[in-house]
Amino acid sequence: MKKAFILSVLLVLAFSTVHAQNETYKKVDSTLYAYYRWCNNNIRDSLVLLKADTLFRLSAEKHDTRMQAVSLSFKADHYYFNNNLDSLKAWIPRVQEFARKNEQLKYYYFTWGRLILYYTKHTQYTLAQYELERYMEQAEKDDYKPAIAEAYKQLGHIYRTRGLKNVAAEYYGKAIDFIIRNDLDSFSLSNLYSEMASMLIDDQRYAEAAAAIEKGKACIPLPEYIWSLKLKETLLLAKTGHIDEAKALFREVRKGHGGYLTETSLRETQLAVYNCSHEYGKAMAAIDTLIELFVEAGYKESYFATLYENRAAINAATGKFEAAYRDLLHYINVYRRKASADNEKTLGEFATLLDVSRLDKEKAELEQQAQAERLHRMQLGTIGLGIILLLAAVFIGFMTLMNRRLARAKRAAEEGSRMKGIFIRNITHEINTPLNAIVGFAELAAAADSPDPAERQSYINIIQENSGYLQKLVDDVLYIAGLESSDTPPAMGPTDINACCLQCIKNVTFSNSREIDIRFLPAQEKFQVHTSCLLLSKAITELLRNAVRFAADGRITLAYTLSEQNRQIVFSVTDTGPGVPASEAGHIFERFVKLDPFSQGMGLGLAVCRLIASALGGKAELDTTYTAGARFTLTIPLR
Repeated sequence: MKKAFILSVLLVLAFSTVHAQNETYKKVDSTLYAYYRWCNNNIRDSLVLLKADTLFRLSAEKHDTRMQAVSLSFKADHYYFNNNLDSLKAWIPRVQEFARKNEQLKYYYFTWGRLILYYTKHTQYTLAQYELERYMEQAEKDDYKPAIAEAYKQLGHIYRTRGLKNVAAEYYGKAIDFIIRNDLDSFSLSNLYSEMASMLIDDQRYAEAAAAIEKGKACIPLPEYIWSLKLKETLLLAKTGHIDEAKALFREVRKGHGGYLTETSLRETQLAVYNCSHEYGKAMAAIDTLIELFVEAGYKESYFATLYENRAAINAATGKFEAAYRDLLHYINVYRRKASADNEKTLGEFATLLDVSRLDKEKAELEQQAQAERLHRMQLGTIGLGIILLLAAVFIGFMTLMNRRLARAKRAAEEGSRMKGIFIRNITHEINTPLNAIVGFAELAAAADSPDPAERQSYINIIQENSGYLQKLVDDVLYIAGLESSDTPPAMGPTDINACCLQCIKNVTFSNSREIDIRFLPAQEKFQVHTSCLLLSKAITELLRNAVRFAADGRITLAYTLSEQNRQIVFSVTDTGPGVPASEAGHIFERFVKLDPFSQGMGLGLAVCRLIASALGGKAELDTTYTAGARFTLTIPLR
């Protein structure tokens, strides 16, 4: 009985979906609309197949892809209404392929829904549920909201038919929530609230059922929709013991529904009222009338078997135990036959699902084989193309490498030429100055009218100072040449850092004629590192000499700190001179670079320092954050 009711609901929805679109299709070309009307009104006629083909061709000429999708859907409808399952299943993929390709998802899911309705109409609920789950999964992937809402609703119908009232109510609720949340106006919420209320009443969740009925009343699209909700309200009043109110409301519904409700639904509600009020005579008459109605309509006994169970309960309540026994026995026999038929049908549906799965698997295997063959051919082509590209890449790489080498050699030659010019200009000037001093003061010292010993000694001191400067100039040039040309790593050994620093201070102090004050700030009283003492001394000495040159007051600080985390030792030389502009911080360590072009020297000291730092695995930098003068740092790793 309930299956028949659900089936009628599904068929009404199926027909209403097409008819509700008539107004929309009136907006299309008049010729196309004429074909549309004919096919829609004669859907069972075999001529629909030819008319749909003509409609498809004419729609293509007018570039109307929506009407093309409609024409394809008419064929699916024709197969559905004529119960031609094989043709329907064969045609659906054709419609879906066109609909997806042309962004007409509405018809993609419409034709799929026809297959689900077919299974539901023929009580093949396992297949219907299987298709619905696939339908919903695809709709969620496409984020096509009308199809998702339809899936929730249809699952509610199926679970209701199977007697799972709690689950059915849950899916009706999901459908309602989804429709409201996404503002889908193509669904009748009042009907859904009515269906959910039925499930909640059967599940004895009366408060929730009452709330659903009130919500349904608040959103009825047309006045006649109220009668279905009032019929549910009548049943709810009877179930909750409000018999008089239920009877009064039932009389109102019977008198005013205007043919919107079926006689069967009215009689079923009336029977429920009589059962709740214990009016067994009237209930028995209502049962007999319902059985006659179902028999006249051609329904199988299994559809209304619960009526025999209800009649047996009434006979038992009125003391007619023999009649109750006969009715109960009849109900059991009908139920047994129904259960046996349902089991056979379910097994057949499972067998069908297994066949479908097997065919899908075979299809997937064939597609995989075809794909493997295509992939193999593609791989062969790719390998050939890869070999060609590899050879081309090797050739291009070789030419690029040669060009880079030539470019580097050219740049090196140009840089060497430039540096050579700078070197010659600088060394000519730097050598000429001390040589002139040496020669001039040597002649004065050797003159016939020799000066007194004190003056002679001053000449000798000037000669020695300029000789030392000349010697240092030559040493720096040779030192840089030696560092750049040597491939031998520096000799390493245990080095006392404090002793090394003190010796550097002593050497610088001794070689300067003016008074200087170099303070030493060690991090530890004794500290030994495995490094090259010779190179380290040279680097620190160059930093100190650079500081002496620019510190007007002669105050210089040499210090070092330890970084245990990075395993480094950082030397710093700080002076109180004019400092180095931040813009020159990146150039100050290059060869022949001098901030003051008139100062003495070739600009090789800091370049020597950086070369030594690199040889020791460290770095030499200018501390740009220090602004009270200049601070240079030398960082070397702890070994």
